[in-house]
Amino acid sequence: MPIIRTYIDEKGEPRARIVEEDGNYVVSMDVFRELKSPPADAEVIQIDERYKIYIKRLPLLRGVSEFVYFQFLGGVQLINIKYIGPDDPEVVIQELAKAYQEEVSQHEKPGTQQ
Repeated sequence: MPIIRTYIDEKGEPRARIVEEDGNYVVSMDVFRELKSPPADAEVIQIDERYKIYIKRLPLLRGVSEFVYFQFLGGVQLINIKYIGPDDPEVVIQELAKAYQEEVSQHEKPGTQQ
């Protein structure tokens, strides 16, 4: 049976959801960052003529990371990043944060820094 918990950061804010089962983890973080465009190398899932979901997968530690983008009529948002693999969630959260910053810097919409 999976164990599900919330990672709380140093500010007391919920930062990630962690699911553990049989020594593997899914670490998921919602980010909601507006970007100028989705990455060209992402897999596209068309919802209908107006909406698309893009998924970009990259190796991270001993697992894989996924960046999930939502394209709508008004723009594109990176909405979620996650890790799937065997590494310690505390380490994964730090590495996901770095990967997130790198990804955003490549596609950031001018004037949307956070």
